[in-house]
Amino acid sequence: MFLFLLVLFFQVLWTFTTLVKLCLAILCAPGKVFKKKERGIPPACLLDPSHGTHEYITANGIKFHCVSKGDPSKPLMLLLHGFPEFWFSWRYQLKEFCNEYRVVAIDMRGYGESDKPDGVMNYTIDILRQDIIQLVKTLSPERKCILVGHDWGGVLSWEAVISNPELFEKLIILNCPNPRVFARHIRTWKQLMMSWYMFMFRTPYLPEFLISMGDFGMLKAMYRGRKGGLRNRDNFSEEILEAFKYTFSQGKNCLTPPINYIRNIFNGLSRRRGPSKPIDIPVLLIWGDDDAFLDNDMVDVHSNPKICSNVTIKHIPGCSHWVQQDCPELTNQHMREFLEQ
Repeated sequence: MFLFLLVLFFQVLWTFTTLVKLCLAILCAPGKVFKKKERGIPPACLLDPSHGTHEYITANGIKFHCVSKGDPSKPLMLLLHGFPEFWFSWRYQLKEFCNEYRVVAIDMRGYGESDKPDGVMNYTIDILRQDIIQLVKTLSPERKCILVGHDWGGVLSWEAVISNPELFEKLIILNCPNPRVFARHIRTWKQLMMSWYMFMFRTPYLPEFLISMGDFGMLKAMYRGRKGGLRNRDNFSEEILEAFKYTFSQGKNCLTPPINYIRNIFNGLSRRRGPSKPIDIPVLLIWGDDDAFLDNDMVDVHSNPKICSNVTIKHIPGCSHWVQQDCPELTNQHMREFLEQ
Protein backbone atom coordinates (compact mmCIF):
# COMPACT_ATOMS: atom_id res chain seq x y z
CA MET A 1 0.00 0.00 0.00
CA PHE A 2 2.84 2.40 0.85
CA LEU A 3 4.49 1.83 -2.53
CA PHE A 4 1.17 2.32 -4.33
CA LEU A 5 0.55 5.63 -2.56
CA LEU A 6 4.13 6.76 -3.18
CA VAL A 7 3.88 6.03 -6.90
CA LEU A 8 0.48 7.71 -7.15
CA PHE A 9 1.71 10.83 -5.33
CA PHE A 10 4.74 11.28 -7.57
CA GLN A 11 2.74 10.50 -10.69
CA VAL A 12 0.29 13.29 -9.87
CA LEU A 13 3.09 15.66 -8.83
CA TRP A 14 5.24 15.23 -11.92
CA THR A 15 2.28 15.12 -14.30
CA PHE A 16 1.00 18.42 -12.94
CA THR A 17 4.48 19.97 -13.09
CA THR A 18 4.96 18.77 -16.66
CA LEU A 19 1.56 20.08 -17.76
CA VAL A 20 2.35 23.52 -16.35
CA LYS A 21 5.66 23.61 -18.26
CA LEU A 22 3.94 22.37 -21.41
CA CYS A 23 1.24 25.05 -21.24
CA LEU A 24 3.88 27.75 -20.81
CA ALA A 25 5.84 26.39 -23.78
CA ILE A 26 2.72 26.41 -25.98
CA LEU A 27 1.88 29.98 -24.95
CA CYS A 28 5.41 31.24 -25.58
CA ALA A 29 6.29 29.37 -28.78
CA PRO A 30 3.43 27.30 -30.23
CA GLY A 31 5.19 26.94 -33.59
CA LYS A 32 8.19 25.33 -31.94
CA VAL A 33 6.10 22.95 -29.82
CA PHE A 34 4.08 21.64 -32.77
CA LYS A 35 6.99 21.54 -35.20
CA LYS A 36 7.03 18.26 -37.10
CA LYS A 37 9.07 16.78 -39.94
CA GLU A 38 8.00 13.88 -42.12
CA ARG A 39 10.63 11.16 -42.39
CA GLY A 40 10.01 8.60 -45.10
CA ILE A 41 13.56 7.58 -46.00
CA PRO A 42 15.99 6.12 -43.43
CA PRO A 43 19.34 7.88 -42.98
CA ALA A 44 22.28 6.27 -44.75
CA CYS A 45 23.87 5.15 -41.47
CA LEU A 46 21.00 2.71 -40.86
CA LEU A 47 21.59 1.09 -44.25
CA ASP A 48 25.35 0.71 -43.83
CA PRO A 49 26.08 -3.00 -44.50
CA SER A 50 29.17 -2.91 -42.27
CA HIS A 51 26.89 -3.05 -39.22
CA GLY A 52 25.68 -6.53 -40.15
CA THR A 53 22.82 -8.43 -41.77
CA HIS A 54 19.19 -7.49 -41.12
CA GLU A 55 17.03 -10.48 -40.22
CA TYR A 56 13.68 -11.36 -38.64
CA ILE A 57 13.26 -14.00 -35.95
CA THR A 58 10.01 -15.21 -34.38
CA ALA A 59 10.06 -16.00 -30.67
CA ASN A 60 7.36 -15.98 -27.99
CA GLY A 61 4.80 -15.15 -30.69
CA ILE A 62 6.60 -11.93 -31.71
CA LYS A 63 8.51 -11.18 -34.91
CA PHE A 64 11.78 -9.54 -33.88
CA HIS A 65 13.95 -7.47 -36.18
CA CYS A 66 17.65 -7.95 -35.52
CA VAL A 67 21.03 -7.14 -36.99
CA SER A 68 23.62 -9.90 -36.79
CA LYS A 69 27.33 -9.93 -37.57
CA GLY A 70 29.77 -12.80 -37.34
CA ASP A 71 29.96 -16.51 -38.09
CA PRO A 72 26.67 -18.26 -37.13
CA SER A 73 28.71 -21.21 -35.85
CA LYS A 74 30.37 -19.02 -33.20
CA PRO A 75 28.90 -18.56 -29.68
CA LEU A 76 25.98 -16.15 -29.46
CA MET A 77 26.39 -12.67 -28.00
CA LEU A 78 22.91 -11.17 -27.65
CA LEU A 79 22.67 -7.37 -27.23
CA LEU A 80 19.59 -5.83 -25.59
CA HIS A 81 19.08 -2.07 -25.89
CA GLY A 82 17.35 0.32 -23.50
CA PHE A 83 14.87 3.21 -23.69
CA PRO A 84 14.64 5.08 -26.00
CA GLU A 85 17.04 3.12 -28.19
CA PHE A 86 17.00 0.38 -30.82
CA TRP A 87 19.51 -2.03 -32.36
CA PHE A 88 21.66 0.83 -33.67
CA SER A 89 22.81 1.77 -30.16
CA TRP A 90 25.10 -1.30 -30.36
CA ARG A 91 26.82 -0.21 -33.60
CA TYR A 92 30.25 -0.14 -31.93
CA GLN A 93 29.89 -3.56 -30.31
CA LEU A 94 28.58 -5.31 -33.44
CA LYS A 95 31.84 -4.54 -35.20
CA GLU A 96 34.10 -5.10 -32.19
CA PHE A 97 33.13 -8.66 -31.25
CA CYS A 98 32.05 -10.21 -34.56
CA ASN A 99 35.29 -12.17 -35.00
CA GLU A 100 34.82 -14.16 -31.79
CA TYR A 101 31.01 -14.31 -31.59
CA ARG A 102 27.83 -14.28 -33.58
CA VAL A 103 26.75 -10.86 -32.37
CA VAL A 104 23.01 -10.17 -32.56
CA ALA A 105 21.44 -6.81 -31.70
CA ILE A 106 17.65 -6.91 -31.62
CA ASP A 107 14.89 -4.38 -31.73
CA MET A 108 13.05 -5.34 -28.57
CA ARG A 109 9.29 -5.94 -28.52
CA GLY A 110 7.55 -2.68 -29.44
CA TYR A 111 10.67 -1.06 -30.90
CA GLY A 112 11.90 -0.33 -34.40
CA GLU A 113 10.89 -2.96 -36.93
CA SER A 114 9.83 -5.57 -34.36
CA ASP A 115 6.17 -6.34 -33.67
CA LYS A 116 4.29 -3.84 -31.52
CA PRO A 117 1.30 -5.50 -29.84
CA ASP A 118 -1.30 -3.14 -28.41
CA GLY A 119 -2.01 -2.81 -24.70
CA VAL A 120 0.04 -2.07 -21.61
CA MET A 121 -0.27 -5.62 -20.35
CA ASN A 122 1.66 -6.95 -23.34
CA TYR A 123 4.75 -5.28 -21.85
CA THR A 124 4.94 -6.73 -18.36
CA ILE A 125 8.29 -7.86 -16.97
CA ASP A 126 7.19 -11.51 -17.10
CA ILE A 127 6.26 -11.33 -20.79
CA LEU A 128 9.37 -9.37 -21.73
CA ARG A 129 11.59 -11.81 -19.85
CA GLN A 130 10.06 -14.69 -21.80
CA ASP A 131 10.89 -12.84 -25.03
CA ILE A 132 14.56 -12.97 -24.12
CA ILE A 133 14.52 -16.58 -22.98
CA GLN A 134 12.76 -17.74 -26.14
CA LEU A 135 15.09 -15.67 -28.33
CA VAL A 136 18.12 -17.33 -26.75
CA LYS A 137 16.61 -20.79 -27.19
CA THR A 138 15.84 -20.00 -30.84
CA LEU A 139 19.17 -18.39 -31.70
CA SER A 140 21.42 -20.71 -29.69
CA PRO A 141 19.61 -23.97 -28.93
CA GLU A 142 22.75 -25.97 -28.14
CA ARG A 143 25.19 -23.46 -26.61
CA LYS A 144 25.13 -21.00 -23.77
CA CYS A 145 24.85 -17.32 -24.58
CA ILE A 146 26.77 -14.18 -23.65
CA LEU A 147 23.99 -11.77 -22.66
CA VAL A 148 24.62 -8.01 -22.78
CA GLY A 149 22.03 -5.47 -21.68
CA HIS A 150 21.86 -1.70 -21.23
CA ASP A 151 19.17 0.23 -19.33
CA TRP A 152 15.86 -1.61 -19.96
CA GLY A 153 17.79 -4.27 -21.81
CA GLY A 154 19.76 -4.63 -18.59
CA VAL A 155 16.56 -5.07 -16.58
CA LEU A 156 15.50 -7.95 -18.80
CA SER A 157 19.01 -9.41 -18.82
CA TRP A 158 19.05 -9.55 -15.01
CA GLU A 159 15.56 -11.09 -15.02
CA ALA A 160 16.41 -13.71 -17.65
CA VAL A 161 19.58 -14.83 -15.85
CA ILE A 162 17.79 -14.98 -12.49
CA SER A 163 15.04 -17.21 -13.92
CA ASN A 164 17.07 -19.33 -16.36
CA PRO A 165 20.79 -19.24 -15.45
CA GLU A 166 21.47 -22.47 -17.33
CA LEU A 167 21.10 -20.64 -20.67
CA PHE A 168 23.91 -18.15 -20.10
CA GLU A 169 27.69 -18.30 -19.99
CA LYS A 170 28.30 -14.74 -18.80
CA LEU A 171 26.26 -11.60 -18.14
CA ILE A 172 27.36 -8.07 -19.04
CA ILE A 173 25.29 -5.16 -17.71
CA LEU A 174 25.69 -1.51 -18.65
CA ASN A 175 24.23 1.16 -16.36
CA CYS A 176 21.37 -0.86 -14.95
CA PRO A 177 21.04 -2.07 -11.35
CA ASN A 178 19.91 -5.52 -10.34
CA PRO A 179 16.09 -5.43 -9.86
CA ARG A 180 16.46 -6.20 -6.15
CA VAL A 181 18.88 -3.31 -5.72
CA PHE A 182 16.67 -0.87 -7.62
CA ALA A 183 13.50 -1.97 -5.80
CA ARG A 184 15.11 -1.01 -2.50
CA HIS A 185 16.89 2.11 -3.72
CA ILE A 186 13.90 3.69 -5.47
CA ARG A 187 12.65 4.68 -2.01
CA THR A 188 15.59 7.01 -1.47
CA TRP A 189 14.95 10.68 -2.11
CA LYS A 190 17.81 11.03 -4.59
CA GLN A 191 16.65 8.18 -6.83
CA LEU A 192 13.04 9.32 -6.58
CA MET A 193 14.08 12.67 -8.02
CA MET A 194 16.22 11.07 -10.72
CA SER A 195 13.32 8.78 -11.68
CA TRP A 196 10.77 11.58 -12.06
CA TYR A 197 10.02 10.60 -15.67
CA MET A 198 9.02 7.06 -14.64
CA PHE A 199 6.15 8.46 -12.62
CA MET A 200 5.03 10.98 -15.24
CA PHE A 201 5.24 8.35 -18.00
CA ARG A 202 2.47 6.36 -16.29
CA THR A 203 0.02 9.05 -17.44
CA PRO A 204 -1.70 8.22 -20.77
CA TYR A 205 -0.81 10.16 -23.95
CA LEU A 206 1.24 12.90 -22.26
CA PRO A 207 4.72 11.31 -22.53
CA GLU A 208 4.18 10.38 -26.17
CA PHE A 209 3.39 14.00 -26.97
CA LEU A 210 6.29 15.33 -24.91
CA ILE A 211 8.89 13.14 -26.60
CA SER A 212 7.69 13.91 -30.13
CA MET A 213 6.92 17.63 -29.73
CA GLY A 214 9.27 20.15 -31.25
CA ASP A 215 10.50 17.55 -33.75
CA PHE A 216 11.57 15.17 -30.98
CA GLY A 217 13.21 17.88 -28.90
CA MET A 218 13.08 15.74 -25.75
CA LEU A 219 14.78 12.87 -27.56
CA LYS A 220 17.51 15.25 -28.68
CA ALA A 221 17.93 16.56 -25.12
CA MET A 222 18.28 13.03 -23.76
CA TYR A 223 21.21 12.26 -26.05
CA ARG A 224 22.81 15.64 -26.73
CA GLY A 225 21.65 17.74 -23.77
CA ARG A 226 24.04 19.15 -21.18
CA LYS A 227 22.53 17.25 -18.26
CA GLY A 228 21.79 13.74 -19.48
CA GLY A 229 23.37 13.54 -22.92
CA LEU A 230 26.55 11.94 -24.19
CA ARG A 231 29.72 13.62 -23.02
CA ASN A 232 31.52 12.65 -26.22
CA ARG A 233 29.18 14.46 -28.60
CA ASP A 234 31.10 13.31 -31.68
CA ASN A 235 29.78 9.80 -31.00
CA PHE A 236 26.22 11.04 -31.49
CA SER A 237 26.30 13.18 -34.62
CA GLU A 238 23.36 14.91 -36.27
CA GLU A 239 23.05 11.96 -38.66
CA ILE A 240 22.82 9.52 -35.76
CA LEU A 241 20.25 11.74 -34.04
CA GLU A 242 18.30 11.73 -37.30
CA ALA A 243 18.43 7.91 -37.28
CA PHE A 244 16.81 7.87 -33.84
CA LYS A 245 14.19 10.43 -34.88
CA TYR A 246 13.43 8.41 -37.99
CA THR A 247 12.99 5.18 -36.03
CA PHE A 248 10.66 6.70 -33.44
CA SER A 249 8.55 8.50 -36.05
CA GLN A 250 7.55 5.45 -38.10
CA GLY A 251 3.90 4.78 -37.34
CA LYS A 252 1.15 6.65 -35.56
CA ASN A 253 1.66 5.13 -32.11
CA CYS A 254 5.25 3.89 -32.27
CA LEU A 255 6.21 5.64 -29.02
CA THR A 256 3.48 4.00 -26.94
CA PRO A 257 4.94 0.44 -26.82
CA PRO A 258 8.37 1.57 -25.52
CA ILE A 259 6.69 3.78 -22.93
CA ASN A 260 4.52 0.82 -21.88
CA TYR A 261 7.69 -0.81 -20.48
CA ILE A 262 7.95 2.07 -18.01
CA ARG A 263 4.21 2.07 -17.28
CA ASN A 264 4.66 -1.46 -15.95
CA ILE A 265 7.87 -0.93 -13.99
CA PHE A 266 6.25 -0.62 -10.56
CA ASN A 267 4.03 -3.70 -11.01
CA GLY A 268 5.55 -6.38 -8.82
CA LEU A 269 8.32 -4.09 -7.56
CA SER A 270 7.61 -4.93 -3.92
CA ARG A 271 7.99 -8.63 -4.78
CA ARG A 272 11.43 -7.92 -6.24
CA ARG A 273 12.59 -6.39 -2.96
CA GLY A 274 12.47 -9.80 -1.34
CA PRO A 275 15.19 -12.44 -1.20
CA SER A 276 16.18 -14.52 -4.22
CA LYS A 277 19.13 -16.69 -5.09
CA PRO A 278 22.33 -14.82 -5.94
CA ILE A 279 23.49 -14.84 -9.54
CA ASP A 280 26.28 -17.41 -9.78
CA ILE A 281 27.45 -16.95 -13.37
CA PRO A 282 30.21 -14.35 -13.96
CA VAL A 283 28.80 -10.82 -14.15
CA LEU A 284 30.42 -7.65 -15.48
CA LEU A 285 28.79 -4.37 -14.43
CA ILE A 286 29.99 -1.37 -16.45
CA TRP A 287 28.85 1.99 -15.11
CA GLY A 288 29.19 5.44 -16.61
CA ASP A 289 29.52 7.57 -13.49
CA ASP A 290 27.93 10.69 -15.01
CA ASP A 291 24.48 9.07 -15.15
CA ALA A 292 21.60 11.56 -14.90
CA PHE A 293 18.98 8.85 -14.37
CA LEU A 294 20.46 6.33 -11.93
CA ASP A 295 22.19 6.95 -8.60
CA ASN A 296 25.82 5.82 -8.44
CA ASP A 297 25.25 4.70 -4.84
CA MET A 298 23.60 1.56 -6.23
CA VAL A 299 26.69 0.32 -8.04
CA ASP A 300 28.96 -1.12 -5.36
CA VAL A 301 26.02 -2.84 -3.64
CA HIS A 302 26.35 -5.47 -6.38
CA SER A 303 29.56 -6.74 -4.78
CA ASN A 304 27.38 -8.20 -2.02
CA PRO A 305 27.58 -11.99 -2.54
CA LYS A 306 23.85 -12.21 -1.85
CA ILE A 307 23.33 -10.29 -5.11
CA CYS A 308 26.16 -11.63 -7.31
CA SER A 309 28.62 -14.28 -6.21
CA ASN A 310 31.09 -13.48 -9.01
CA VAL A 311 30.95 -9.86 -10.16
CA THR A 312 33.42 -7.46 -11.75
CA ILE A 313 32.55 -3.76 -11.49
CA LYS A 314 34.06 -1.19 -13.85
CA HIS A 315 33.38 2.52 -13.40
CA ILE A 316 33.88 4.90 -16.33
CA PRO A 317 34.30 8.43 -14.93
CA GLY A 318 32.91 11.28 -17.00
CA CYS A 319 30.71 8.95 -19.03
CA SER A 320 26.95 9.33 -19.33
CA HIS A 321 24.13 6.81 -18.96
CA TRP A 322 24.52 5.94 -22.67
CA VAL A 323 27.80 4.22 -21.93
CA GLN A 324 28.21 1.92 -24.96
CA GLN A 325 27.68 4.87 -27.32
CA ASP A 326 29.42 7.54 -25.22
CA CYS A 327 32.62 5.64 -24.38
CA PRO A 328 32.71 2.70 -26.81
CA GLU A 329 36.46 2.12 -26.64
CA LEU A 330 36.57 1.73 -22.85
CA THR A 331 33.31 -0.21 -22.84
CA ASN A 332 34.64 -2.65 -25.43
CA GLN A 333 37.95 -2.94 -23.58
CA HIS A 334 36.24 -3.84 -20.30
CA MET A 335 33.98 -6.32 -22.10
CA ARG A 336 36.89 -7.99 -23.88
CA GLU A 337 38.99 -8.32 -20.73
CA PHE A 338 36.04 -9.88 -18.93
CA LEU A 339 35.24 -12.28 -21.77
CA GLU A 340 38.87 -13.44 -21.96
CA GLN A 341 39.04 -14.35 -18.26
